[in-house]
Amino acid sequence: MVIQALLIAVIMFLTKFLDWGFFNIQIRPIWIGPLVGLALGDLRQGILMGAAIEAVFLGTFSVGGSVPSDVASAGVFGTAFGILLGKGTSAAVALSIPIGLLAVLLFNLIAGVFFNFVVDFEDRAVANHNDKLFTATHYFAIIFYPTVFAIMAFVIMMIGVEPVKQMMASMPPFVNGALTAMSAALPALGMAILVNSMWDNQLMAFFFIGFIMAAYLKLGTMPIAVLGGAAAVFFILTDYKKRQENKNRPSGPAAGTAGGTESHEMEDFLS
Repeated sequence: MVIQALLIAVIMFLTKFLDWGFFNIQIRPIWIGPLVGLALGDLRQGILMGAAIEAVFLGTFSVGGSVPSDVASAGVFGTAFGILLGKGTSAAVALSIPIGLLAVLLFNLIAGVFFNFVVDFEDRAVANHNDKLFTATHYFAIIFYPTVFAIMAFVIMMIGVEPVKQMMASMPPFVNGALTAMSAALPALGMAILVNSMWDNQLMAFFFIGFIMAAYLKLGTMPIAVLGGAAAVFFILTDYKKRQENKNRPSGPAAGTAGGTESHEMEDFLS
């Protein structure tokens, strides 16, 4: 169990470290789940649980300083507990939501307490023209943040699996049934949040087309994804061709050149 806990801690460190940089949008349960499954020796369950948890958090993103839920921690611990408990995706999904909310408390503690000291040290370094202190403080903060979560992951994996297993085993059948029903409904909630955030009257027709293809035509996700990708490529190429035609279009008489150019720029901006 020590080796598995160490591997989970390494995965947590990498997810939180990359979360600071260009991969903050890409660090999602659908990628974390397979890594956790590989570390715990069950890649198939890791893929399934990662996809199930991703469906719940589809519309959950951090915007500015607002962190509604720690998606990375939910993906790591939800998948790990789901595999170790042997309860399947329903347990993984049910556990991932409270875990994500609790992990936000740790994030807020680090951001609200520790980073205030970091900013103070960096301000002093800048005021004293101490480049070495500024650089050292900056790198220390980058390493400290994921290290805290990695230590938390190691401790939880070492001491938390058995209590959670006992809790799940002691639950009455109707509670387990409720968890199973909730795990089936939560992906729909995640999709609803995502659709609400990107609602567009011109694009929502494709959402209903996809729903009809899946619900009534019984097409699988792969053919629907291929058709959606083909439609996206078609519209991208059509839009590019239209922009090129507008760019190469004559601007009209000399007297109306400025007005015509301004009109074309406005059309490009609104299109």
